[in-house]
Amino acid sequence: MDQQRRSASPKFYKNAAILFFIIGGILVWQAIVHHDWAYWAFAGITLFNALMTTLKVISLGETKQ
Repeated sequence: MDQQRRSASPKFYKNAAILFFIIGGILVWQAIVHHDWAYWAFAGITLFNALMTTLKVISLGETKQ
């Protein structure tokens, strides 16, 4: 009954954060070019995911020490 929860490696979260920042940057660029609120909305959500993933990387690094 005592199952240990396995978390993904910090490298996975680091790569995911980098990918979120790249996609968020592309969406911001598209929002500026097209003047469309939908791009801004998706860019905001994506950049928020990048921030949360970055915080997860930081917290994993602190717990490993």
